[in-house]
Amino acid sequence: MKRHPFSLMYVCILSLLLGGQFVTGQTPSPQAYVPEKNQPILTMDKVRPGMTGYGLSVFHGTKIEPFAVEVISANYGIAPGVGTIWVRCPDDRMQLNGVVQGMSGSPIYLWPTDLPEAERIPGKNGLLIGAFAFGYGRTKDCFVGVKPIELMRDTAKRAQTESLKEIKQSAKAGNPQSAKQMIQTLTALATMQNLPESQIKLLRAYEQLAAGPKTSQDQTQQATIITPQQHGIDASTVKQSMLSPMAITAAPAGFTELIAPLFEPLGIHPVDAPAGATNGNLPAWVKPDELKLMPGSSLSVPLAWGDTDMAATGTVTDVLTDGTILGFGHAMSNDGKQGIGTINLPVGTGFIHLVMPSNDISFKLGGSARITGTMIRDENAAVIAVPEHHYNSATVTVKVKQYQQPAKSFTYQVARDPQYTPLLSGILPIISLNAISGAPQYNTVYLKSKITFENDQSLNIQRIIPGGAPMEMLVSMLPPISLMANNAFESIPLKSMDVELTVEPTLKIGSIIKASLDQTEIAPGGELGINFTILPFAKPQQKFRTTLPIPTNTPDGDYQLLIVGSRTYAAMMLGSRPHRTQATNTDQLFEALRMINEGIDDRVYVLMQTKEKGLAVGQNELPQLPSSRVALITNPTSTTATPYAQWIEKSIDAGLVIRTNVMFTVGIRSNLAEESSEAN
Repeated sequence: MKRHPFSLMYVCILSLLLGGQFVTGQTPSPQAYVPEKNQPILTMDKVRPGMTGYGLSVFHGTKIEPFAVEVISANYGIAPGVGTIWVRCPDDRMQLNGVVQGMSGSPIYLWPTDLPEAERIPGKNGLLIGAFAFGYGRTKDCFVGVKPIELMRDTAKRAQTESLKEIKQSAKAGNPQSAKQMIQTLTALATMQNLPESQIKLLRAYEQLAAGPKTSQDQTQQATIITPQQHGIDASTVKQSMLSPMAITAAPAGFTELIAPLFEPLGIHPVDAPAGATNGNLPAWVKPDELKLMPGSSLSVPLAWGDTDMAATGTVTDVLTDGTILGFGHAMSNDGKQGIGTINLPVGTGFIHLVMPSNDISFKLGGSARITGTMIRDENAAVIAVPEHHYNSATVTVKVKQYQQPAKSFTYQVARDPQYTPLLSGILPIISLNAISGAPQYNTVYLKSKITFENDQSLNIQRIIPGGAPMEMLVSMLPPISLMANNAFESIPLKSMDVELTVEPTLKIGSIIKASLDQTEIAPGGELGINFTILPFAKPQQKFRTTLPIPTNTPDGDYQLLIVGSRTYAAMMLGSRPHRTQATNTDQLFEALRMINEGIDDRVYVLMQTKEKGLAVGQNELPQLPSSRVALITNPTSTTATPYAQWIEKSIDAGLVIRTNVMFTVGIRSNLAEESSEAN
């Protein structure tokens, strides 16, 4: 049985027919649980140490089970409108597992002190006090912080009056800081993975675009960078908001751990799952028609679905008489701390394979069953969902031509959100590449992608990736999607992405091992002969020859001549053309992204920087202006004119990705032309 039935397919098709408008159903899903009356509660001020009760959660499958709790303490108003109830969990499962990511939102009930002992039945007769929300890792006992239910219900009241009317408008507003933080973290990860310096420079160019126009950069707060070292901090000394575990199947070895710092600011803990554990089909034992979102059930947040299932897992705390669903007991986004207010993500029923015990922090390994509603609010106290469809999605298709395997196509839907969509879209091609089998030991991945945004502009990105490094693939796709959705001008979300990945069983990489010039001095107007030899991986060396025409107006002097690979070339062009990483509107932003990605990876470039300066007005280059005119236009009162270095350049098709560079000094001497003329 497919994970999402025809009713959901109809929702997605309707969304496309409406040109990307939000899907807004007015009637609850048939899977909605709506109680006749709200659960009775016990407010925080009436909670006392020593009181006992139970929590409800799913430990395996879809069955809601109780676990024992006893109150240790309660903090009343530790901050305005905030409080915490501390409980101990003596249940054997909780003593083994400790606090568990995925149990966030598990409702906690206490028995009234005057309730007879015989009526204190686990799972019955309790008064709801709140939600399992946080704890400490690496402890010898299981203590849990409970978010009071009155704070959660207050959030629900505001969500109904505020979020529903704001949900469409909020989806149009991205957060420039989100793109900046994500790209900075990606840069730190790429550096740790020893990606070529040219790739790091490209990421720096993306960072400059994320910072926005210079006038707004000064007003932008510094983004917090989540580094791998911070990710590995000793959890025994840190209160842990229960990040939502999300299983990722078919990820390359070590990839899930590597990308964790990208997910944690979004409140997600990515975990490895074996191939097929979270694919597009439900386990045979899960009966989706029988599942409802009710207190204690698994609360799934599908972020990508279709031929895989990438869903954040939490627990339902409460369901109100109008069908409003309360869960998590903390924010989902922003590392489970503050949340982002109005949000627009699908929610649904789910299942749990198992609770994975850990000496650090345990987690639930599970998946989604059926989308039944929409998360509309994400706050410190709770996430709030309604049993109607307000969310939207983008389509990602990936065609994989793996070596010695038949071509395979994958289709996914990705929840439309400025923060989650870029990251999920960047990862789906990587797991698709590994879904059937791994690449040969020595391989090259040819990546072709067409990224279409909501305004129907399309960005084509082509990369040749020797070794198929997952981080290089992520660097290629994630930043443009994030920048278009999160910028200082207008959020333009992803509409669709079509990716083709072809794997060849050889490393298309080479190094320049020899290079020479026909002469080290030349007259203006002459042609400089250049020879170089490339040594490909595991193949005989290849010799190349080309010539570089020297313009007749080139002034005398010494010049640097470079022979570089395409990625170094792209980084140098960006470094010498600062206007390419500045934008004052979304059209210029898109054009900047296009220019950053216009290089051809398997070419070699011969470059010589001239002493002439070109001029760019905005992003429009005016290379032929006289130097006097350039100086006049770039006076201190000008704000849009930017001088840039001009290069004499030529490219040669090498058929390989070159990651070494060669530099010569060339003397331009006009008297050589006179001597030649006299000799003749």
